[in-house]
Amino acid sequence: MAQFTQKKLITLLAMCGFVSGAALLILYQEMTKVTVDDLRNDGFFIYDAPIEVDPFSLVDHTGAVYTQQSLQGRWTLVFFGYTFCPDICPITLASIRQFHDLLVDSGEDGEVQVVLVSVDPERDTQEVLSNYVTYFNPEFLGVRGEYAVTYTLARNMNVSFSYTRIDDDNYLVNHNGEVMLMDPDGNNVGFFKAPHNPQGMLDNFQAVKKFLD
Repeated sequence: MAQFTQKKLITLLAMCGFVSGAALLILYQEMTKVTVDDLRNDGFFIYDAPIEVDPFSLVDHTGAVYTQQSLQGRWTLVFFGYTFCPDICPITLASIRQFHDLLVDSGEDGEVQVVLVSVDPERDTQEVLSNYVTYFNPEFLGVRGEYAVTYTLARNMNVSFSYTRIDDDNYLVNHNGEVMLMDPDGNNVGFFKAPHNPQGMLDNFQAVKKFLD
C-alpha cells in the first residue's frame, strides 16, 4: 500500500509539473529503494555482508562432482534436507517448485539453480536422491557426500542438523527449514525464512538482486 501511495504521489507531482524528468527519476529511485529492514521484515534475512563458502566436494544425483565452484555463475537456492523427511522437506521443495515456476513466467529461471543437500547420505543414495529431486523438478539437483563434509558445509552456511533415533531401524533428522541464497560469486547472502510463500520468495529474490546491484 505504501509503495502504491508513493507511485501515486510521484505521478501527481509529474502531472502538476512540480518536478523535472531527471528529478522525478531520482525521487522515484529514492522512494522505492530496498533496505535491509525491508527484506528482514518481509521474509528474507540478509546478512550484513556475504559469507564466503569454504571449499567442499560432494557428488550430485547424476554422479558429477559438485564443489564450491559449482555455486558460481548464477544464483543458487540451497536447502538442507533428506528424502525420508516426513513433512518439512516435501513442503519446502513444493514451494520452491512453485517459486521456480514463477521464475519461468518472469523469464528469470536461467539465473537460478536449486540444490538439495542431503543430511542423510546413508539412506539417500544417488538413485534415491535422483528420483526424489527430479520428482519436484527435473532441473533441481540433489547432492550428497560424507557426513563430515556435509556437516562442515552446513555449519559454514549457518545450518544445523541432528539425528533422533526412533527404533533400531529408523531415525529422523532434525534440520533447519530455511532456504539459503547464494549470489553468482558463490557467497551466502542470506536465507528465505520458513514458512515459504512462492510469490513472497519471488518478490524477495528480486528485491535482493536490486539491493545488491
